Amino acid sequence: MAPQAELDGTKTTPHKALSLPGVPKPADESDVRREQLEYLIGHATERGICGCSGCQRYLHVRSLLLEIFSEPEPQAVRQLTALPMAA
Repeated sequence: MAPQAELDGTKTTPHKALSLPGVPKPADESDVRREQLEYLIGHATERGICGCSGCQRYLHVRSLLLEIFSEPEPQAVRQLTALPMAA
C-alpha cells in the first residue's frame, strides 16, 4: 500500500518539524511616536497648513508639546482670613 503523500502528491511533515512563522516583536512606543511626529512635521512643512486631518493632528500635537513652555494664565489670589490660634 502506498503512503498518502505519494497518492495525492503532497508531503507531510511530522508535528515536531512544523515551523510557524515567527511573530515580530512589538515596536518601541517612542520610535512609533517619533516616526509619527516626523511624518506630521514633514506634511506640514511640505504642503503648508491646509486644514486636512494631518494638519489638524500636527497642530494638536504641537500645542500639547509646547504647552509646558507657555506662561500660565494669571489667577486671582484669594486672601485667607486669619483665624485666631487656639492656646
